[in-house]
Amino acid sequence: MKASLNLRFSQNLALTPQLQQSIKLLQLSALELEQELIQAAETNPLIEYEPPMDRAATEPIIQLSHRSTNSIKSNSDWDEDDDRFTRLSAPQSLLDHLIDQIRVMRLSNVEKSLVGLLAGNLDEKGLLPITLDELAEEISDEIDLEDGSPKEQLTRALARLQHLEPPGVGARDLGECLKLQLEALPEKDKLEKVWAYAHKICSDHIDLLASRDWVRLKKILKASDAELNAAVVAIKNLKHNPAAEFEQGTETTLIPDVIVKKTTHGWQVIPNPDAQPKISIHEEYAKVIKNNKNREGGDNLAQKLQEARWLVKNVLQRSETILKVAKAIVDRQQNFFNHGEIAMRPLVLREIADTLNLHESTISRVTTQKYMATPLGTYEFKYFFGSQVSTDTGGSVSSTAIRAVIKQLVDEEDANKPLSDTQIVDLLATKGFVIARRTIAKYRESLRIPAVHLRRK
Repeated sequence: MKASLNLRFSQNLALTPQLQQSIKLLQLSALELEQELIQAAETNPLIEYEPPMDRAATEPIIQLSHRSTNSIKSNSDWDEDDDRFTRLSAPQSLLDHLIDQIRVMRLSNVEKSLVGLLAGNLDEKGLLPITLDELAEEISDEIDLEDGSPKEQLTRALARLQHLEPPGVGARDLGECLKLQLEALPEKDKLEKVWAYAHKICSDHIDLLASRDWVRLKKILKASDAELNAAVVAIKNLKHNPAAEFEQGTETTLIPDVIVKKTTHGWQVIPNPDAQPKISIHEEYAKVIKNNKNREGGDNLAQKLQEARWLVKNVLQRSETILKVAKAIVDRQQNFFNHGEIAMRPLVLREIADTLNLHESTISRVTTQKYMATPLGTYEFKYFFGSQVSTDTGGSVSSTAIRAVIKQLVDEEDANKPLSDTQIVDLLATKGFVIARRTIAKYRESLRIPAVHLRRK
């Protein structure tokens, strides 16, 4: 191949370090930004940063989500001057709770270790997803066979684990989990006929219960309609997730970036002071650098000063952009704050981007991991965006509002004659919403509402 020299013109977008930093800061959550600024202050002596925890004592923030119901205030109960929130730290984990119980068990250290090994392999629901055969193979070289084979010792350890609190922990499937909870009930309850039916269902016929095959269950148990119904009610009162009360993982904290309050002029957005970074340039050092910029090492210090200025500017710009986007969202969702989810209007990123004369990718970064505290709960910015559904009048409604209507219809349905997806389509049509049945099924599943045959009493 013959070598040649060609001249070619092309356009390329080069991101300056300052722009790269601006983009990076914009996509960070409040907690991630705090860690980023702490690290920057440690590496650059010209940056003065005061973490929120070091500031004057303030009451922290409530961690909520749009699925929360028990912590929601009504608009009428909301105090306009109430800027107080409470930070929610994670409770004791399930594993810690089990280890506390294992420590006081009258067992040898080896036996305690085996129970602890099983506890450490539980999933987030407190169930054991791995088989005893698999665990036995892993520990076969470390087990004293005088006390039995590895599987025999693990079987005994599992029985001990399954007697710990909470009831149902250590089960290998849902049926066993429910059965263990029934066995943990007081002895007087076990004398009841209903208990025996419920125990039999959980032990051997959980699949028939899941499919609601009442005819076969009645025939197998030789029970009356009333007795079977009582047994099913008893099972429904058990916990499908014995670890639900325990927080899995590390302590988490959610800090809203803005606070939404109702005023005489409507719903307004203000910055959350606990989420505003207090960052500045060390003025004394800056003066020294300015007076000695021509001396040896001055260029390096001048670069540090420039980096500090960039960071301060980009942090300020980040806060301003977040506030602008939050205000634009709230302006368009005033009805949501007045009437709830059912009044949510359709909103897309492009609409906010055009309004603020920003790029759509910028709005996407701002709406991710940024939160606003409101009287209705704490919501991620992204929650207020949703696709639109057409109405027969030529208008449109938010998919969030449609989900709210579906949930309302299901909550009000007759348990003996629950609504099918087709019936929900017809009911929504009477309200002017034109929606396909498959769309209703998708929305229903996103709300974790079971299919009609699983909701039938």
